[in-house]
Amino acid sequence: MTKRFFLIIFSLMSLFTATIASAIPVEPDNDTPLLPKRVVLEGMQRVWQQFNRCSAAALTMQISYWRGDMNYYDTIRFLNPREADASTRLDEMLNYAESFGLAGIERLGGDLPMLKRLVTEGFPVLVETVYYEEGADAAKTWMSHNRVIVGFDDDKGEAYMYDSLLGFGADNLGKAVKYDELMDRWRQLNYSYMVLYEPEQEAQVRDLMGTVHWDETENINALHTRVTADLEAKPDDGFNHFNLGTVLARLGRYEEAVVAYDRAREIGLPFRMMWYQFDIFDAYLRVGRPQDTQTLAWRVIGNAPGVEEMYYYLALSYIATDDMIRAISQLEQALWYNQNFTMAAELLSQLQNS
Repeated sequence: MTKRFFLIIFSLMSLFTATIASAIPVEPDNDTPLLPKRVVLEGMQRVWQQFNRCSAAALTMQISYWRGDMNYYDTIRFLNPREADASTRLDEMLNYAESFGLAGIERLGGDLPMLKRLVTEGFPVLVETVYYEEGADAAKTWMSHNRVIVGFDDDKGEAYMYDSLLGFGADNLGKAVKYDELMDRWRQLNYSYMVLYEPEQEAQVRDLMGTVHWDETENINALHTRVTADLEAKPDDGFNHFNLGTVLARLGRYEEAVVAYDRAREIGLPFRMMWYQFDIFDAYLRVGRPQDTQTLAWRVIGNAPGVEEMYYYLALSYIATDDMIRAISQLEQALWYNQNFTMAAELLSQLQNS
């Protein structure tokens, strides 16, 4: 196989990228004069989710803030064309939002001050947090759960969210969640989030986010510092090691990344972890460990056969072992589950025409 062909393959391997409704400010925050102590956004559609369709529900609500009531089932048909599809990436959600003329940005490493700045100026934020039931079965019930942050109250130490599973608050102004709980459940998926806005508002959103969040290079470097601090605070937490692995992978430090990932797996992770987090597969492939990619991917498929990304990474692992027939077959399977999976389509085209 030519060097150029491998460069093409690895260039494809990194997955994944109006009228404002009224805000209700209360009183200024003495510690942060530019922000009020309480803000709640109104004007968003409320959507109760179907089973395992929180991504479509959260996205429908977020888009509705800008475009009025949406058809939740149209969103499902785009994001999850097969019933077995068990997860949705933020870049897929952003692509759908862009079809309505909106712009957006999705990143790792969000924080509470940024959320407050955005919400204060009328930008609800979709956050990828986790849901689990407290107690002995937490690992079994653990799963990604997308929510939309619509407000906050500093005096109460609460954020307000539209949650398609747990509700919208007694007054429909958002279900309250304590800051500490929000941040811990957000941390477990590396503080990932998405903001939508009108194209002409890009400069405003960039200023509100700040360079450290907007610029990809500064973002990942700052996140490295942050996850390192998280790890120092909780050195036996598997999520912290996994987050470090993802940051190191995105910095191109793959040998270090797999050490962090291996440690996370040794400590233990919920069985659904790799339904949503894919940099680990890239890292193992980059350091010449395709068998680890296959082991993890087949394990996911055994529990959730509709996670189309698994077939994509299986294809890459078979390419690494020069098994083109299997690689093509896996890409075809990925596209059967989700015909909108453009990276799989592009790689399949590359293989068929090489």
